[in-house]
Amino acid sequence: MSNAFFLYGNSSSTLANEVSASLGMRGLKFETKVFPDGESYVRIPDLPGAERVFVMNSLYPNQDKRIIETLLVCEALREANVDNVTLVLPYLAYARQDRIFLKGEPVSAKAIGSAFRYAGVTKAYVVEAHSDEAIRAFGGDVSNISVDESLIAAIKSLIRTPDLIVAPDEKASKRVKIIADAIGAESVYFSKRRDRITGEVSSELNTSIELTGKRAVIVDDIISTGGSVATASRTLLEKGVHSVRALCIHALMVQGAEELLAKNGVQEIYGSNTIDTNFTRYSVASEVSNALEKLLK
Repeated sequence: MSNAFFLYGNSSSTLANEVSASLGMRGLKFETKVFPDGESYVRIPDLPGAERVFVMNSLYPNQDKRIIETLLVCEALREANVDNVTLVLPYLAYARQDRIFLKGEPVSAKAIGSAFRYAGVTKAYVVEAHSDEAIRAFGGDVSNISVDESLIAAIKSLIRTPDLIVAPDEKASKRVKIIADAIGAESVYFSKRRDRITGEVSSELNTSIELTGKRAVIVDDIISTGGSVATASRTLLEKGVHSVRALCIHALMVQGAEELLAKNGVQEIYGSNTIDTNFTRYSVASEVSNALEKLLK
């Protein structure tokens, strides 16, 4: 498609520039500012003859603000008569509430997806959504981009020789096994239970292998408060593991997560460029570019 454009926002500059360059397109940053009363203002650049526009904006940090400004950009594109708007969300906020756990709760991911479709989004991509349920709840023509290859490459380049790849819960165990097999390491996982009322988490290590002296990497999709990774690290070190590092896709790192992880023996934290933070150490541009390139053929 010859008349395609690539727009991006403040929260995705690094990844957007890598992806747009890979696609042979020039990334264009949409304008944002804040009115005196706190409301968001956006303005898109001139897009002559646009047939398809990619809009990339990570919905973190400042999730509510990012959602509103991205919705306004999509609405501006609709006003400009752009028929094909492809939304690319390196991080999808509100994905944890992907079902009703307690009476009276909403399915937040469903509300977010519905709002974007109403604003004119015709196709959406999410980088490693929190769950398959979140993708289904988001609805419409949406695809989840897996970045296992980037995780494997990150371990090989950043950490080099780990003996043990660790999943902090059963949900991550399949991914961890794939990564471990790819680099010739062993894998283990924790069983985790969370009290829906109190939020308290308990976990247990499921393995019979000898851990003494091993160099471990805990791999998860998101590190938010760091509680699950901290618990896993403490347990591993108590069982004789030599060192622990943490690798994630989305490094939110809130509420003192860095200090908590350090206190529990995590030596280093590696996040991707789905979110631009001090913990960004590797890129997922390859998988994102590959997914978007199919629309341009």
